[in-house]
Amino acid sequence: MPRGACQGEDPELFFPIAATGPALAQVIAAKAVCFRCAVRAACLSYALATGQAGIWGGTTQEERHAMRRSAGLPAREHRASPGSPRAGADHHSNHAGR
Repeated sequence: MPRGACQGEDPELFFPIAATGPALAQVIAAKAVCFRCAVRAACLSYALATGQAGIWGGTTQEERHAMRRSAGLPAREHRASPGSPRAGADHHSNHAGR
């Protein structure tokens, strides 16, 4: 999204290998980008609706699964972003809804 704080960031930042341990610093860095973003709510809504992997709207995939469970919604399968060479790898630089 043209107004997304993630524009110009390395997309790999938003795909840590884990949400704990050594990868936690990467999760925190990605979330810091999201927390200064004007379109964070729209990004989170998109990720919740489509089952995206990675950090979206300041949340990890695990956090979004928990949000869906607490709302009584079914879990979403991981989905790749349109046109992405890897499951969602370009979402922060190419997704039109960001």
